[in-house]
Amino acid sequence: MRYAFFHPGGFMNKKCVCVLVLYWIWQGTGFAGTVTDQAGRRVRVDQPVERVVTTFIPATLFALCSDLGNAIVGASTKDTSASLYEAIIDPENPPVLVGNRTAGLSLETIFSLKPDLVIMYGQKDGIRMAERLTSMGVPAIVIMPESMAGIKDALDLIGRASGKKAHTDRVVNAMTRVETLMAKRLGGCLRHKTYYASSGLLSTISGQMLQNEMIRMAGGINVSEQTRGFFVTVSREQLLSWNPEVIIASDRLTRDARSKLDSPEFCTVQAVREKKIFRVPAETYWDFPSPLAVAGVLWMAANIHPKVFSGKEVRFETERLYDTIFGKGFSGKYPIVVGKIGGSGGL
Repeated sequence: MRYAFFHPGGFMNKKCVCVLVLYWIWQGTGFAGTVTDQAGRRVRVDQPVERVVTTFIPATLFALCSDLGNAIVGASTKDTSASLYEAIIDPENPPVLVGNRTAGLSLETIFSLKPDLVIMYGQKDGIRMAERLTSMGVPAIVIMPESMAGIKDALDLIGRASGKKAHTDRVVNAMTRVETLMAKRLGGCLRHKTYYASSGLLSTISGQMLQNEMIRMAGGINVSEQTRGFFVTVSREQLLSWNPEVIIASDRLTRDARSKLDSPEFCTVQAVREKKIFRVPAETYWDFPSPLAVAGVLWMAANIHPKVFSGKEVRFETERLYDTIFGKGFSGKYPIVVGKIGGSGGL
């Protein structure tokens, strides 16, 4: 069978057909040329992307989940102790440390690494720093993933910018499958009042943060949902008034802060009385903005609704997610990275 290609001037010649085929191949690779990041900035990214710099833990997590572990040549100083980072990054060829958001980033170091792509996080001065890097000729994109939809959009952005769209599409599909399972299983459940404790007992999340959506997806109601901003400080009286049924504690919650829950002033809180206080497994970063947050939702559901999700089922789903993101057999090779899963183990 012969095919004819038409354009206003008549039949396409062989040269035009070759150009068209190359265009189709180019589209399939996920190559973007110019992308619009989550801050609305248009950034030109030349291909291939072989040298990547990340500047904050969520940005590094996104790079690792986008199959860019071998391309990371520079990273935040706070990333290196993460077990996931240690599992994926070659210890013989570690990325150069470029500073961090708290102590400051070194633009000179980033520039010296000659990155093909820098992934910035939108909080604090991320956008300003990205603009400075772009003005220096360094492609820098900003991600702002404070929702599950935002996480998927960030994955798509990184996939298109780096030529890894086929992989990031698989990660998005894996996230969607878990979300669908959660909605189906928890749709008719009674929602339990849940409080999230951050680095301090009286430091919690607002209704505009990712963790708020995670609690809702896991079958809870965030008692601080009506607050706005990012992390907010509440009074002891407010926490007592909310009287949460479940307390989810970040692994950054200090021991001193946790010990306060054992004092007489909090003995009337239902979660304290019933010992339903659970700490996010250390170094999993399940409560950080990244594709791994869906594993955090599964873990939360196992603690908020242990009769609906068994620990065995949650482990199976989490390992399946990790193997999709990081490669078949990853969860078996690095079980400590996948974390302690299940509905038991109150703090």
